[in-house]
Amino acid sequence: MIVFWIIGILFLIVGLIVSVPNLIKFIKCKEHTTGKIVSIDSSSNGNARAVYEYIVSSSKYTNKTNWTPQHIFHLDGECHVIYDKNNPDYSYIKQSGQYIRCIVGILFAMIGIGVLLLGIFLITVL
Repeated sequence: MIVFWIIGILFLIVGLIVSVPNLIKFIKCKEHTTGKIVSIDSSSNGNARAVYEYIVSSSKYTNKTNWTPQHIFHLDGECHVIYDKNNPDYSYIKQSGQYIRCIVGILFAMIGIGVLLLGIFLITVL
């Protein structure tokens, strides 16, 4: 039964680590603007992340996306930036995989909760 608890807790922790920062970003970032991809960092395994700039209230901000497995960014291309109006430096762009990471994190957390509940159920039955 302790194995179920360990596995459940590990899945829950990983799920929360992956999903909570993205959920916070979705909650805080509601304003939209258009930005520009100014550079693309590439790794040897084919991953890429974009450095993008955008202007809010006459101030220029620069930010990076997370690593993505595909080269979906185009240098000097436009991007749709979603930012926090109280902290315009806090932002993300739609094509950066935020939604997928959030969904995967939530699934891991749900599996972790399910395994924890299964462990509790088995200890009460056995």
